[in-house]
Formats: sequence, C-alpha cells, structure tokens
Amino acid sequence: MKSLSKIIGRYLFCAVLMLLITLFLNFFLYVVCGFQTIRTTNHSVSGIRRLSAELEEHDGEIRMSDAGYEVLADAWEWAMLLDDRGNVIWNWRLPGHLNHPYTVSDTASFSKWYLDDYPVSEWVTDYGLLVTAQPRGSIWKYNVKERAEVIRYLFFMIPITLGSNLFLLFVMVFFLGFRFYRSLRRLEVGIERLSEEKTVCLPEKGMTELLARQLNRTSDLLSRQRERLARRDDARAAWISAVSHDIRTPLSLIMGYAADLNADPDLTEGQRRLAGIMEAQSLKIKRLIEDLNLTSRLEYDMQPLRSAPLKPARLLRAVVSEFYNQGLSEAHRIDLYIDPDVEQVTQNGDLPLLTRAFSNLIQNSIRHNPQGCTVTVTAYPEQDGICFQVSDDGCGIPEAVIQSLAGTLPESEKAPHVMGLRIAWQIFRAHGWDMIFSDCRTIHILAYGRSGGAA
Repeated sequence: MKSLSKIIGRYLFCAVLMLLITLFLNFFLYVVCGFQTIRTTNHSVSGIRRLSAELEEHDGEIRMSDAGYEVLADAWEWAMLLDDRGNVIWNWRLPGHLNHPYTVSDTASFSKWYLDDYPVSEWVTDYGLLVTAQPRGSIWKYNVKERAEVIRYLFFMIPITLGSNLFLLFVMVFFLGFRFYRSLRRLEVGIERLSEEKTVCLPEKGMTELLARQLNRTSDLLSRQRERLARRDDARAAWISAVSHDIRTPLSLIMGYAADLNADPDLTEGQRRLAGIMEAQSLKIKRLIEDLNLTSRLEYDMQPLRSAPLKPARLLRAVVSEFYNQGLSEAHRIDLYIDPDVEQVTQNGDLPLLTRAFSNLIQNSIRHNPQGCTVTVTAYPEQDGICFQVSDDGCGIPEAVIQSLAGTLPESEKAPHVMGLRIAWQIFRAHGWDMIFSDCRTIHILAYGRSGGAA
C-alpha cells in the first residue's frame, strides 16, 4: 500500500509540475510576443516620426534628406505628403493610380483601414500629413471600439476563467491519478495473491491491461504446475508407502530366519557368521525403509510433531550411551561436553525425532570413518537458545553433500546419498532450528527458545 501511495504521489507531482511548466512557458511566450509586437509597433511610429524630421522646404519645395531616403528604403514601400486640401505635394515611389487628391473621407478611411490594401501609417508634420505604406500583407489592422464597462468586465473575467481552467485541469489530473491508482492497486493485490499461491483473475482493461493479462497467465501456469506437482507428490508418497508395506513382511521373515540360524548350535561357526551378516544387513534395509518413510512424511509435513518439555542434556547423554551400549568399536570414540548452564534448561520438542536426528549425525561420522575417529558432541547456551555442535576428526563431509542439503548443487552433478543427514536436517527444520555447516567436519544446530536455567 505504501508503494502504491508513493507511485501515485510521484505521478501527481509530475503531472502538476508539467502543468505549471506548461503555464509558465505559455506565459513567457505571450510576454515575449507582446513585447515583440509593442516593439514592432513602436518601431513603425518612431520610424515615421524620424521621417517627418527629415522633411525640408527649399524655395517653396518639399524635399526629403538623404538619411530619410535611407530610412524609407529600409522599411517602407512608398510614401507621400498631403497638404491641408488633400493634394499630394511630395511622394516617393507612389504608385500612379494613387497619385491623386484625397478627400477628408478618404483620409479618415485609410487612417483606420488600408489604402488600396497597403497598410499605411500617418504623421502630422509642419508641411502636411505624411503617409507611409508598408508592403501588402505585412501588417494586420483592425479597428476596435468597446465600452469601458465591457473592458472592465473582461479584466474581471480573465482571472476567473484562468482559475476555473486550472481547477478543471487539477480535477482531471487527480481523476486520472485515481484511475491509475486503482489499476495499480489491482496489480498489487494480484501479486500478493500470487506470492500466497492463490489464483489470480484480474480484469484486463485500462492502462494496466497487458500487465493484468500477463499476471492472469502466470497464475494459470502456476496453478497447473501446482496441480501436477501435487499429483506427482501424492503418487510418490503412495508408491513409497506401498513398497515399504510390501517389503516389511518378507523382510521380517528373513530377519527371523537369520536370527534362528545364527542361534542354531548345529551350524558351523562360518554358517552362523553368514546368518549374522544376513541379520545385520536385513536390519540395515529395515532402517533404510524407515528412513525413507520418515523423510517422505517430513518433506510433505505428514509427520506430526508430538512436542513436549524435554531436557537437551539428558537427551544427548541418552544418545551417546546408546552407542556405547550397542557396542562401539575400539577405533571410535564419542566425547560429550555439556555446559553447566545447559544442564537444567528445558525445551519443547519431539523426543523420539530429536533422538533420531542426533543419532543420525553421530552415526554418519562413524559410518564414513571406518578406520576410526573421535566424535565430539557439545552443548552450550547461545543468546536465547542452545547451540549443539557435532564434529569429528575424520575425513569430513564432502562438499557435494553440503551443497545437496543446501539446494546449491549444480544440476549437472549427481546428487549423493545423504539420507541420514537429510532426515536430521528435516527434523531440525520441523522444530524451527537451524542446521549450519561451519566446515566439512563441524555441524552447528541452533535451537531457539528455552526455559529454565542452571541449577
């Protein structure tokens, strides 16, 4: 909403600014044209006044000085001097058909209008009436007479008319701005619905018609993609569930028979060893199937969290003790360090899932370091939560595995097997915790939210 207000504000500001600039330019243009017109008119008046000063009388004959002829040649077509009776007593380039006496009515007519379509100017001199003509079509003359009340009324109406025009323009600008705002508002609502994975159906009209059409097409495309992904995910989950169910029964039989053979005293030591291997591998397959089902449920949020208060220190001790109770090889060692401030801390979480996640992290270090390694598990307070750290001094986690979990693995590379780490990452994410790889041998788990404190 704020972004739309900013857009509409800029739109209105630009519109008003363009309006003011247009008015200013028009005002400036009219002022310049007015001054130019006044200057031209004054030039004509000053020119004929100067000509009148160049007239001289010698021996009863009217003559024009050389300077006067230069002025005439620069600006006028012809000139003549009339005496009080209307006779032409001097002329310059006067057309023959105009060289005749002029009556008072003739003089009054051409002083206001034209003389044979020539725009003429008049000036009273000591010798008579000086008449100068400019080329035809060069000057527009119009006689205007109006009452003083009308002129005063015009001066009163001009500001009102100008103000009304400005008000109308502002109303139009705001109206267009409001329509533009409504169009953008529809687009904003459409984009918000797209971000929420909802269907968008915007009216395809107005200034944003093309954008609305593109958003509608994008919404249709995303809807079809979501439907295809949903069908694919449902099929995948159903397939995993069906395969797991079909494998569980024969696998249980294999494990039972292998356990019976391993305990049969009539078999040789080598046969019992092979039966033990079959039992161990069957148990491994069972765990893989369980992992597959668990990661599928976690990925599609089908695994409900049974959160309850638990003590992380007690959970870590139970996980480490379980590894030693199951018979940890002499080549491997697990060190556990718990900060005293964490001993009495209580957090909410699903105990079986968190136990599974930490067991997977430790088991991952043991499995990928058959030559032996030391696994270090640490827990210490961190701001408003707890930081768990699992590290080992073995070969470390391959970079491809880290990229696969982070979603940055290039498409050209084949995804490695990361079932154990993926399940741990999914469990921590379901609890709202962060799993961070500080390097290839150290994993930090940031658990937010805690209650209680050190005893």
